[in-house]
Amino acid sequence: MKTRTYKVNSQLLPSGFPREFDAHIYFSETSFEKAHRLREEAVTQFAGQRVFVGEMIPEAIGPHPIPMFEINFPKELFTDVVLWLMKARGDLSVLVHELTGNDLYDHTQAAMWLGDAVPLDYSKFKS
Repeated sequence: MKTRTYKVNSQLLPSGFPREFDAHIYFSETSFEKAHRLREEAVTQFAGQRVFVGEMIPEAIGPHPIPMFEINFPKELFTDVVLWLMKARGDLSVLVHELTGNDLYDHTQAAMWLGDAVPLDYSKFKS
């Protein structure tokens, strides 16, 4: 990927934010602009709600082998966020999962994909 100028995950979740669900929106160099627009739309769509839209992460991190950004939200907004992602994501791949504290479970059994699944690196999780 070409070098771009942007902050990497510098924005932290607000104190006390209920991290119950996470959506990972994946992108490549060719889909970067589309993902960036989707991220900006998410910020606008969920303004004033308990939805946190993270920064663009330009490299592999943890089990995620390609760039992505995250949307974090509580259980009561699951339907709103996921239905919006279903329509707004276009052809971007999205992983939605629960946050139970068991990363392997969260990224496998407690996960669902919108679009094509991205092969995750499960070896990053402690067994």
